[in-house]
Amino acid sequence: MVSKLRPLVAALWPVALLIRPTYSAGYVTADSTTPQQNNQNCTCYVVESGADSQTPQYFQYYRFFDFRNLADKSEEYVKAPAVVDDWDDAPNLDVGQSSILNSDAWNKDWNIQNWSKNASDDFAVRMVNSPANVYLQQNNDTNDAFTYLTLRTTRGDGFQSASEIENLQKNVMHVSMRMSARVVGDKGAVAGFFTFYDDNNESDIEILTDDPTDVIRYTNQPSVDTNGDEVAAASQEKTKLPAWDEWQTHRIDWLDKDSYWYLNDNQVAASSYSVPRKSSYLVINMWSDGGTWSGNMTENGSAEFQIQWIEMTFNTSGKVEGDTSPDPNSKRAAELLDKREENCKVVCKIDGVEQKGTPEIVSSSMAAHVSLSGVAVALIGLTSLWVGL
Repeated sequence: MVSKLRPLVAALWPVALLIRPTYSAGYVTADSTTPQQNNQNCTCYVVESGADSQTPQYFQYYRFFDFRNLADKSEEYVKAPAVVDDWDDAPNLDVGQSSILNSDAWNKDWNIQNWSKNASDDFAVRMVNSPANVYLQQNNDTNDAFTYLTLRTTRGDGFQSASEIENLQKNVMHVSMRMSARVVGDKGAVAGFFTFYDDNNESDIEILTDDPTDVIRYTNQPSVDTNGDEVAAASQEKTKLPAWDEWQTHRIDWLDKDSYWYLNDNQVAASSYSVPRKSSYLVINMWSDGGTWSGNMTENGSAEFQIQWIEMTFNTSGKVEGDTSPDPNSKRAAELLDKREENCKVVCKIDGVEQKGTPEIVSSSMAAHVSLSGVAVALIGLTSLWVGL
């Protein structure tokens, strides 16, 4: 169960479809009109998912956010920002490496949160999100040097500083989203990677540092009923998994009627309970509030959620900045039907590719029509089979 107080972002930035921002040391693209997806020929994307992990699922849009190669030199991003030690200052502190993490390119796709909440009977520690807890770090292994994005939470004197970022593509309606990540640090924290619209439309991967390193929680909200009792079907606690404090690839597939969760390409959980029904967006956070879910971190303790890359392929419903009442039978679905010849002329895969983040063409046709997840469209005349996906 996620502890929530998540106000809507006051100012939303328009995000051009099919943008793939390039975050690189010394150069950040801010061009919002030119698609940058590493293969501009793709008109839709296919992944294998479903109960058998072999059913093709099709999506219209693609993003890849790569944090691995952002340093100009060794030890450039070794030192973490100072620990947040003042509750009042925390929301207004600067993000680390602002030339990248507060650039035009970053701000077109991400918003760094600074909301807070007070302690209560259920959550013993007041919590505040601080931009200073979002920064880049660097692996100095000479055989495999790379950078990664870090979200940190620390226990100060009488409060917990936390971190959260939200993707500004607010109209995601079904998605396959992945990340290469690890969680390190002290007990009493939660790392979250999830889709969110409200507490009844949310699909989670949560890593609790109180848990053994082979345990991950997979949940469709709500996980408690109106009486405050746990819903047995909501959350699955999977054990004997690859250790979350080492680099692993985590994945959520939110489809029309089912949710599937993967770890290193292996399906580890599935659910048809409370599959999200509203247009949503991606949230990533690292937090604690002293509650029974997060645990109570020891004073001066700290934990980090470290991410090498984030990948997502998705369909949409409503406006980029979000739709309060998306309808599967809306004008958006009709538009997809009208434009079906444009939607999937060139089908690309994102898994099993030579270079991660670079989709590869698997089929092309003068009239290739597929079923986008959640939208009925006919499939006609593909010129190749789905081989090697």
